[in-house]
Order: sequence, then structure tokens, then C-alpha cells
Amino acid sequence: MRHRYGRLIKKDNIVVFPGALERLIEKGLDAVEDTDYAEAVEAFGQAYHFDPDNTRILAPYAVSLYETKDFPLAKEIATKLLHSGTTEYLDAMELYLAISIQLQDYDEVEMTIETLLDEGIVPPNMVTKFNYLRELNNRLSSRYIREELEPRQLDVFTMDEFMEGTTETQQGILALFENRELDKTTKNLLSQIVEKESLHPIVITYALVLLRESGFDGEVTVRKFGRSKSVIPADLELPSQDDRSIEVVNQIGGLFEKDPSRMQMAIDASLRYGIIAYPFCWDGFSTSEVADAYTQYIESMFTGAPVNATELNSWIRTVDQQTDK
Repeated sequence: MRHRYGRLIKKDNIVVFPGALERLIEKGLDAVEDTDYAEAVEAFGQAYHFDPDNTRILAPYAVSLYETKDFPLAKEIATKLLHSGTTEYLDAMELYLAISIQLQDYDEVEMTIETLLDEGIVPPNMVTKFNYLRELNNRLSSRYIREELEPRQLDVFTMDEFMEGTTETQQGILALFENRELDKTTKNLLSQIVEKESLHPIVITYALVLLRESGFDGEVTVRKFGRSKSVIPADLELPSQDDRSIEVVNQIGGLFEKDPSRMQMAIDASLRYGIIAYPFCWDGFSTSEVADAYTQYIESMFTGAPVNATELNSWIRTVDQQTDK
């Protein structure tokens, strides 16, 4: 009995018999199996031209384009695959993200993975895979920033350009200033960053430390968590290395002497505070009050008991929560 093929396909006034289309698809699949991706691209390209809605073509065509480094077209095909209603949605998304990383669409990759994880779309058995993609994306993003920006004069960056970046991008830009002789224009830019309250506190800390390391002796006003403080960067100690922070760590050690695990957690929390809240150093509270507050904070994590509703406890919790943002 003669095999009955499907519908006839007409494209640009040319009739393509289903048998011919099927042979192109099979040719492409065989080429993929033989890792001859150039041959696969040619076969799938012809098939796609005549039947772009054929879901059998999209995935192997996108993979073949990826392997032959035609990333723009690969992303176009992968996008169509995602919108095709494929039952292998997460596999298609993984391919789409891998292509996007190659195209250096780092912000898009980060936002997409964050959304997938936050909305619980990724099943537990695939979380590790998507976290790996996220980490790879972040590493490549940081390297891209360095490679792209190193050759440029650092003083060409404007505040508007800096503000357009994500927190990770901003930290990557600031990393370029490390161990450099900073000119007046660069110091002025860092001073603006330090005084920009809308930036993440860790970015402000980074810029302030860079000013300190450069010996900047002008006055800047730091605004964090609704507080304001005028400082001269050159006069500051490094984060968590001032006498007060050391005293707090020592007192915490005494309070948790018999519980090393909780001691370390409390010390780590106080050190995080020193970095994120810098240059604010538990102003207005005694060292013993601060150590006791961290004792309550860590105990609440273990027992679930609420901490006393004090200004200091609220301040410590607010600062510590910034590490997750």
C-alpha cells in the first residue's frame, strides 16, 4: 500500500510535496546525529523556509545553529520554539538561555532565570541546572564588563551610564578602579556614587572604600537606610576593621563561648553589617548593647522567638536583609 503523505505545502508559488519536506527533515536529523551541524543547518534551513511552523524542525534547527555559532538566527528559532507550545518547555528554555548568554544578553538571562525560579516553574530536579546557568551568566557578565571597559579611559563614564546598570554591573565597573591611580574626574564620579542614596548599600560601600584607598580628603555625605553621615574617606578605617567592630566581635565571642556555631553566625552577621552599613557603626549604642542585640538576633533564627522591638534590633535586621538583595 502506498504511503500517504500529509498536506501539500505552497510557498512563494512553489508547491513542496510532503515527501520532499520529510526527506529534508530526516536528512537534518541524520546530520545532527553525526554531529555534522553545517549539513543539518542547510537541510533544516530549506525545510524551515517552506514550513516554518513545523515543530519537528525548530529544536534541532536551533541546536544546529547554536553549534555553528549563528547565534542571532538560533535565538530567533529558539524563541519560536518556546512559543510553539512544546511539551519540552524547560529544555527549550535552557537552549534559549544558552544562546542568549552567547549573545551577551546577560541582563535578560538573569531576569528570566530569576522569574522561573521565583514562580516555581523549574522542578526541583532541574534547579541545580538553572542555577548553574545563572552562575555561568554572572561570571561571563563580569568578564565581559572587564574586557569591554578595560581599554577605555575610566573617566569617560558618566553617572547616567553607571545608574543604568544592575547592582552586579555597577560592582563590575567599580572593580576596574581597583589598584589604579585615580584622577580628579574619576574621584568626582566616585563621590557622586557615594552620595547616591538610591544605589544598593554595597555599591556605596565599594565606592567609598575606593575613595579611601585613593587618599581622597574631601567631604562626602553618605545616606543609607534613612540615615545621613558626612565623612572624609581618607580618615576612615576599612569596613569591620575599626576598633568598635573588633570590640563587638570580641564581646559576641564571650557571649557564645559555649556555642561555636551560633558564635560564628553572630560574628558573620556583625561583619556583614560592617560592610553594608559602612561607615555607620552602630552609632548611638554601646558595644554591649550591640553584642546583646546580635545574641537575640541569632537566637531568634534558631528558636523562631521574636526579638525585642527596639530601634537597634530593627536596624540590625534591616541592614542584614540587604545581603539577600
